[in-house]
Order: sequence, then structure tokens, then C-alpha cells
Amino acid sequence: MKRTHLFDPKNIAILEMEDRKIWQDPEKILAVTEIKSHFVAVDLGCGSGFFTVPLSQKVKKVYGIDVQKKMLELLEEKIRKLKIKNVELRLSKEDEIPLEKESVDLLLSINTLHEFTDKQRMVEEMQRVLKQVGAALIVDFKKKNTGFGPPVSIRVSKKIAIGLFEEAGFTTSKNQELPYHYLLVFSKKRS
Repeated sequence: MKRTHLFDPKNIAILEMEDRKIWQDPEKILAVTEIKSHFVAVDLGCGSGFFTVPLSQKVKKVYGIDVQKKMLELLEEKIRKLKIKNVELRLSKEDEIPLEKESVDLLLSINTLHEFTDKQRMVEEMQRVLKQVGAALIVDFKKKNTGFGPPVSIRVSKKIAIGLFEEAGFTTSKNQELPYHYLLVFSKKRS
């Protein structure tokens, strides 16, 4: 099954707009969860690296993962220009995160939950790759007309998102409203 609403790399300028920092500031969003310098993190659906780059300044290593080779090529060029050495790019499959089990301290998924064809499978994959004390930071568009973003029909409501993660064994540790998005932080339940 193919995704029907993947972000088009031709529109990369939208992801890189300076205005985006007004309504989706990476520094403020990353500040909602504890990030330590020894962390291994993943930016799932990294796109142009709008979050990958600032995250790389806070952690030991970042995996920038995307299903679109073109997005990874654009990000590779950016990190080369910025001389960033702690980002590793990986091309993923539709429903699989190309990382080892329990290998990540922090997983970011920004504006991508609505793009996953099999949302439950991807949340289970997040659960698989996160360490026992890992956290997932999820930001996605509210399920209402915000004047931009994906069609409302494919957006995932905050309530549904929480249900998907809690069903997969996560605990909701933060729940915030942003101007056009919701922000959720999930922790793995201790066994």
C-alpha cells in the first residue's frame, strides 16, 4: 500500500521558511523533553532537517530517517555545508524504521504521523527502537482547517494519536497545544 499524501520534495522551501520558526520553533519544541548530550536520537521523517540540525547540536548522534531519497539528498547537502558530523542518514521502508531494537533514547516525529499508511505498525516500530527509558516526541497538525498543511481528512486527531501510542505500550507524559499542532511526549511503560 502506497502513501497518498507524501510531502513533495519540490516544495522544500515550505519546510525551510524562516516564518516556520514563529509557529514551530525547533528550540522550543525540543525543550519540552529532557535531552542529554549522550543521547542517540532519531528524526523520523526528517525531510529537509529543520529539526535534525538543531537536534544534532544537543545529542551525541542523530539518525535522519526518511522514505524519500530526494529528501535525504537535500539534507545530506545541508549537513555537509554546515560541517555537521554526528548525523547519519538512512532511507526507510514504508513501515519499518531501519534501526536496531532499543537503540534510541529519543525519537522525534514532526508532521509525519498523518503520512504513515499503517500508523499502528509505525508506532509499534517506534516502541521497538526506543530504549526502555526512551521517549517519543510527536508533533502533528490539529484535525481542523489551519489554513495550510495536509488535507484535514488525513490528519490524525490528538485523541486518536494518544490511543495509538497507549495501545502500543506507551504512557503519555506531556500533552500540549501549539498554534496549529498538538505536541505529545510518550514514554515507554516500564515492564
